[in-house]
Amino acid sequence: MTAATKTAALNELNQASLAARPWKQPGYRYRPMSQHAQEGHDFRASHPFYGWADVRVHDLSLTMYSNSDDGVAMVYHAFGPDSYEAASVAIWLEIARVSTKVADVGAFTGLYGMLAQIGVPSAKVIQVEPNSAVRARLSMNLVANDLFGKISVVPYAVAKEIGTLALHIAWGESILDTGSSLIAPNAPDWLPVRTEIVTAAPLDMILPQHDLSAPDLMKIDVEGVEHIALAGLRQTLHSRPTLLLEVQGHEKFVACHAILAAYGYRIYAIDDEALTLIPYDGSGPQEWFARHVGARVLNYLCVTRDQHFALAERGIGRIRAMMG
Repeated sequence: MTAATKTAALNELNQASLAARPWKQPGYRYRPMSQHAQEGHDFRASHPFYGWADVRVHDLSLTMYSNSDDGVAMVYHAFGPDSYEAASVAIWLEIARVSTKVADVGAFTGLYGMLAQIGVPSAKVIQVEPNSAVRARLSMNLVANDLFGKISVVPYAVAKEIGTLALHIAWGESILDTGSSLIAPNAPDWLPVRTEIVTAAPLDMILPQHDLSAPDLMKIDVEGVEHIALAGLRQTLHSRPTLLLEVQGHEKFVACHAILAAYGYRIYAIDDEALTLIPYDGSGPQEWFARHVGARVLNYLCVTRDQHFALAERGIGRIRAMMG
C-alpha cells in the first residue's frame, strides 16, 4: 500500500467517524460522559479517529490529539462540548479563572492544566506527569495550543521522600494509559505491559522548585497514591489551596480525610453523573463513604475558601442548566 493510499484510507476513516459522532445526530440531547462509559468505548471501537479533536468547555476552545487512543479527547470528539467529567471540569474552570498559581498533578494529556492557562494567560501553571508516553502527547497538545513553554511540564511521580519508583503501565500501544500506578500489581489477571523507573519526590519539594509555592488550586489524580501525595504536601496545605482530588476506595478516603481535616478542609464528593456535590457530614469517613460513594471512583472538592465553594456551585449549576 502506497503512502497516498494509506492517507486516503485514514481520511476515509476519519470522515466516517466525524459523520457518526453522536452529538451531531438529529435529536441528540446533551449529557455528561465519562471516558469509562461503555457508549464511548463502543463508539471508539466502531468509529476510530486519528487526528486533532476539538474541545470546548464553556467559552474556551482548544484541541487535543488522539490516535484513537486518548479517552479524554475521544469523549469530546464523540459527545461534544462540556461532555467529559462535566461537573468536575466546570468546577475546576470556575475556580481556575480566579487563580494565579495552579498545579495539575497527574496531568495525563493536559486538559485541566490547559484550561487553567487559557482561562488566565498570566497564571503560573505546572503539570506533573511521570508517564513518558503520556507526557509526549501532553507536549504535543501544548504545542498545538500555543502553550509550550508557558506551562511547565514536570516528569516526576509523587512520594513522601526523594528517590526512584517503579511506574507500572497497564495498557499497550492502542490506548494512552490513565491508570499507570506506583502500586505493584497484586491481581493475577493484571500484568503491566511495561514498567518505567521514574524520579519521585514530595509535592512540597516539587512545587517550590518550579516557582509554585502557595498555589491557589491543585488537581491531584495519582491513581491510588493520593494519600501519599497529601502526606508530601503538608507544608503547602498550610496555605489552604483548593483541591480537586481523585480518591480510589474507602481506605484511601479515610487516610486523605485524616490529613485534610487537620487543615480545616470541607470535603465534597463530585457526582459527575447526578451533577451534585455530596458534602462529607462528619458521620465517620468510612461510613459516609460506604453510604454515598461505594465502589465508584470520584473526584472530591476539598476547600476552605468560601469564594471557591461558591464558584464550584456556579460551575455545576451551569452544567445542570445545559441538561434542560
